[in-house]
Amino acid sequence: MSYSAAAIATLALQCAPSVAPDTVLAIVHTESRGHVFALNVNGGRQPRRQSSAAEAAATAKRYVAAGYSVDLGLGQINSRNMRWLGLTWETVFDPCINIAALGKVMTSNYNAAKTGRDPQTALRVALSMYNTGSQSRGFRNGYVAKVVGNAGITDLQVSYTTPASQPIAETSSALRADIFAENAVRQPKARPAPPPRWNLFERAAYDHETRKLAENERGSR
Repeated sequence: MSYSAAAIATLALQCAPSVAPDTVLAIVHTESRGHVFALNVNGGRQPRRQSSAAEAAATAKRYVAAGYSVDLGLGQINSRNMRWLGLTWETVFDPCINIAALGKVMTSNYNAAKTGRDPQTALRVALSMYNTGSQSRGFRNGYVAKVVGNAGITDLQVSYTTPASQPIAETSSALRADIFAENAVRQPKARPAPPPRWNLFERAAYDHETRKLAENERGSR
């Protein structure tokens, strides 16, 4: 069973509202390509594609009992993280619950990575941690570049260190909006209404762009 990009974006808004839908969509495409019952056995033989949540859970439990860790569902949540995320074998393949867990992991990662880094770098470090638990290995193995590429953006300058003088962001922003804001020249256009305050990732991107536009306007006078 596969979900379309539109369905995943809708899930993101409903189930992980603190993470921008573009970010969720890029991660899900990288991790599972939208397969709801996706399984990945770390270090073991990969099972055939599962056809139901019950079948996927039963298969995953057999691998875990044999000593493997297994990545589960749309966001490929690792079986070793189920307890702290409040997941069970009965809930982990529920699309909304799985996406909510993705959002919780990404938010936790970002909060751990943001100090001393600009928003773009902090988000990429959070992606590295999502993949490996490490702030650097996800860059070296190509995962971060793959997620950014799946967001429709060419990642030209991947870095996970920044000068201490860089401003510290209070929260992350959408991959697409953030990377475009930093690395691309965009044509002027009418701005949409600001995202709601509860959508921290998108609101941070909007406020960042507002400050940039104001600085550019002052500089051109």
